[in-house]
Amino acid sequence: MKAIRIHKAGSVDELKYEEVDTPVPDKNEVLIKVISASVNFADVMVRKGFYPMMPTLPAIPGVDCSGIVESIGENVTRFRRGQRVAALGQGCYADYMATNAVDVFPISEDIDMDEAAAIPVNYLTAYHMLHTMARVREGQTILSYAAAGGVGTAVIQLAKLAGVTAIGLTSTDEKADFARTQGYDHIINYKGEDVVQRVKEITGGRGADIILNSAAGDTFRRDFEMLAPLGQIIWLGMAAGLPEGNLTELLGMGFAKSVGVRTFMLPSIFELDPRLMARSSEILYNDLADGKIKPHIFERIPLYKAARAHELLESGTVQGKLILKP
Repeated sequence: MKAIRIHKAGSVDELKYEEVDTPVPDKNEVLIKVISASVNFADVMVRKGFYPMMPTLPAIPGVDCSGIVESIGENVTRFRRGQRVAALGQGCYADYMATNAVDVFPISEDIDMDEAAAIPVNYLTAYHMLHTMARVREGQTILSYAAAGGVGTAVIQLAKLAGVTAIGLTSTDEKADFARTQGYDHIINYKGEDVVQRVKEITGGRGADIILNSAAGDTFRRDFEMLAPLGQIIWLGMAAGLPEGNLTELLGMGFAKSVGVRTFMLPSIFELDPRLMARSSEILYNDLADGKIKPHIFERIPLYKAARAHELLESGTVQGKLILKP
């Protein structure tokens, strides 16, 4: 089969389109013929060599996709050959990928395969940050970084279903316009506006109950200024690097308001609580089938042009999701 492989960390030139052996599923796995592979910032981090859960190199990147069941292991009873599915698992930038059956989700015939591939990482991340971690309640206010990106788009769609007010951060007016079309109540261009002042204006001085921070870097100090009493920051990414400054000092600043910081990575759900993962994926694919959520596909790119996908993602111009097509 054909696949993209990374032999060493580095630039997009390290994404090699190669002939490799087709995986053989073990007794608990499902082999999937990949129809659509999702592109995530985690893939960029793997390519650069600083993802917290780095695979052993050489490795095939990509952690979520949709496709058709090609074969199943002897212990697998939930799936059959020819079934339409979506899946989580390392190695989606390929013609075929094998993953544990607990990380495979059945999808109905009326669901678009590109949209199905966009659900696992982005929408499950948004769902579990809002509902499992933050336990969001109707009437609260959330603030989401990267509002025009894949997770940001998922966040607003799920936030609207939960009845909360959503503030989005973007870096350009074009992204701001897109984020508004997705449903954000308020948009702040963090490159041209005072974010803290705007959040306080929007919330009447109270602040945001939940801040979803995919950037970190030097942003935590600002976040603590914007938190409402009992609020929390959920830190999910490092687009701007590891957090700067003294976290103990920042927590001390927010002590009187009983605020805090939590970290989130999706593997903590699908590795530690497969039943919760199964329930949440069923909810999301039902919502997709019912038209309650809809991923925005920014561009579909041939698998052999994976380097272009990474360049686009790093350029900051992507609105919604990039999909690779084997």
